[in-house]
Amino acid sequence: MSIASLVLLGAANASDSPSVSDVAVAPHKYSLFRWEVENFSDKWVNKFQDILPWNSEPSRAERVAQAQEFFDLGEQIRKLERELRSEGDAAAITRQIEEARSLRRDIQAEVEETIESEISAVLSQEGFSSRIGVIFPPVDVVYAGSPGVLVISPRDRIAQTSSTLLKPGISDPVREQLEDLIFQEDGVSALVVSTGGVATYPSVVSASGTLHNALVTTAHEWLHHWFFFQPLGQHFWDNADMTTLNETAASIGGEIIGDRAFTAMTGEVINREPSTTPPDPDRFDFNAEMRETRLTAEDLLAEGKIEEAESYMEERRQFLNANGYFVRKINQAFFAFHGSYATGAGSVSPIGDQLEELNDGSGSLEEFLKTVGEFDLVEELADYLGVVQPPS
Repeated sequence: MSIASLVLLGAANASDSPSVSDVAVAPHKYSLFRWEVENFSDKWVNKFQDILPWNSEPSRAERVAQAQEFFDLGEQIRKLERELRSEGDAAAITRQIEEARSLRRDIQAEVEETIESEISAVLSQEGFSSRIGVIFPPVDVVYAGSPGVLVISPRDRIAQTSSTLLKPGISDPVREQLEDLIFQEDGVSALVVSTGGVATYPSVVSASGTLHNALVTTAHEWLHHWFFFQPLGQHFWDNADMTTLNETAASIGGEIIGDRAFTAMTGEVINREPSTTPPDPDRFDFNAEMRETRLTAEDLLAEGKIEEAESYMEERRQFLNANGYFVRKINQAFFAFHGSYATGAGSVSPIGDQLEELNDGSGSLEEFLKTVGEFDLVEELADYLGVVQPPS
């Protein structure tokens, strides 16, 4: 899933003497400084080289085909890696994996330029370019392993109190060890989650998805860059509701922009309209079951029944897995993180429905995003829509 963008990642206050948990987490931390040093200058050097007169420019059709090939190669690599774990000719499969990775590296910079250009074209059509045709901030992305995030929540309520970027690719056993250690040492709920992208600059977006996923996530991360210069993004960390407002607006806008770019590139239309077919009462409804889990867990926590809530969430995790939906862990930190996306199954926030209403009532994507971008208090969204707020 496309996960959170962390423009200004919140972190716990440093202490003079690191705790046992700090020591355990330290080797796995992701260095934003190193990322910027290694990628910011490289991206702009590549952009400069592309405009040199002696470099031939491939046609748009060739660039689109190359972008599709890049993500197809990723799927091919994952398939070969699965084969490698089973019985087979290890040497031959390893050679094929290396060849595919080499091909991918050779075209990566060009693919990133192509997708940046395609998303910029959609943004220009939507009114986000200046009078001289410049998109600010420029769309800038690197496709790589996206960082993980260590999310911390108190045990007695669902609330994200800190988040720490971690290196990509941490194995499930190591995740479990870190979470268990933090639980035992600090008495809090911890969860290590994967992300689809993070709004560094350039943004880092997972290279392991499809072309469509990459377009949507890249657009999502660009919106966080753009919101950073609006009141909405400048108040990202004020409280959980403002974080949810930022993330959900970026999710809605990112889907629209990414879908349009995908259609422009491939001709394939993405249909997100809800089905008019009556739901099958016998079909397992993951979203409904997850929301029920969230609400019941919150009720138990409100009654001070912490261990009962934790046991209940584990039972529900097993129930979901038994019905074909694998979730590694459900705890307070799980809902604190996933609840930031108000259109997702892990949220019970009204912000998602309110933003959908605002989008439906807007004359364009530009109007929707520029309206929500001006909000610096979550109450302004409800006020704009004329929603009656419940008494506090």
